[in-house]
Amino acid sequence: MKPDLRVSRRIASCLVAGALTLLAPAARAEFPTLDVAIQRARAHAVVVADAEGELGAARGQLAGARVSALGNPYTDIQIDRPFSNHGTAGYQVQALTFTYFPIDIAGQRGKRVEEAERLIDWRKLGLVDARAIATGEVVAAYGELVVSSSRVTEASTGETTARDEAKYFEGRFEAKDTTLYEKSIAEAEVARWVQSRAEAELRVANARARFGQLTGVPDTDKPPPNVDILPPSLRTSWDDVHVARVVDKAPLVSRLAAEKSYWEASIERHEREKIPPVSFEILAGRGSQGEARFGGGAVITLPVTRKFQGEIARAEAGRTNAGRRLELYRGVVNARLRAARDAIQSVSKALEELDKNGIPALERAVAASVEGFRAGKIDLQRAMLARRDLAIARARRLDLLEASWRAYADLVIFTGDLP
Repeated sequence: MKPDLRVSRRIASCLVAGALTLLAPAARAEFPTLDVAIQRARAHAVVVADAEGELGAARGQLAGARVSALGNPYTDIQIDRPFSNHGTAGYQVQALTFTYFPIDIAGQRGKRVEEAERLIDWRKLGLVDARAIATGEVVAAYGELVVSSSRVTEASTGETTARDEAKYFEGRFEAKDTTLYEKSIAEAEVARWVQSRAEAELRVANARARFGQLTGVPDTDKPPPNVDILPPSLRTSWDDVHVARVVDKAPLVSRLAAEKSYWEASIERHEREKIPPVSFEILAGRGSQGEARFGGGAVITLPVTRKFQGEIARAEAGRTNAGRRLELYRGVVNARLRAARDAIQSVSKALEELDKNGIPALERAVAASVEGFRAGKIDLQRAMLARRDLAIARARRLDLLEASWRAYADLVIFTGDLP
């Protein structure tokens, strides 16, 4: 009985451990660095998966274009006999076979291969553009997430300070050393910071969802407290000459140029397809007199009514549209690159001034106002105004950082890498 009891206990322990494992919440992934997030987005983003699928389909079209210029042979078998002899020696059965071998004689196979290769080039550059888009989007989501987390920290700190102030005024009110107005103002300040923290937490939730969608990791940890909320520094000066070079090499521009080239190859292919294949014919069989029959010939189709008019018109429209969009997006890329560069430069100057002079001065003003109020030298409104000015300055600083991350993401989208 004892061995059976031990075995039963072991089985029960295993079952309990397995149940606890299944019921335990999945461990969250560690918050990644920006480089790791970029690598994940380039591999797992939806836009990248779509582009990879299009590239695979294009490679399949190339496999079809490389088939032989010799088409599938086909055979026509004819057997007949007269209804009556009418003076003939007898009823004779005539049996003939016609075998046809269609062959492309105008180089259609080469044009089909060229069109398929142009399509692959287009889809390859489309994949490069998709990865650039995914990289830019994950950079923007990363920046939004770390800045929103800083907003939560700022709001939590403000809420803690406001609650301490509310307790201070509540004690003074109970001691009949202050008015109901000042006590109510302090309590309202707590509510304002609670609202600010809730808004910041909503931003974090949205940013985490977007970040997880791009990286393929739906549940990641929150950014650590020491994470750098400043976007990376630009590697070059980004003057007008550099911007012009980037425009010509932008993934979006390269993709549109490849699309235009594909439609041109498609036009050439269908122009060549106007010339139908020639079918060479081999005849063999037995004639009505029992004699053997052999022969040959050719079947030629005249391209009179059907000449791929629809396919050519579609390809011409595609080429025109691609050319129009190519010129349009050249201007768009140029304008957005310049705007992003100017935004980053402006934000950098503003942040330097804020961090060096603005926020330290406001912090000194808040400390002085608190001392002055508790010493009875200034009223509560002036102390609250100084604290709100500091909170607004810090919030505006985070707004500038968000704008800087968005501008930096624009540079990433149009270059395909960290600028």
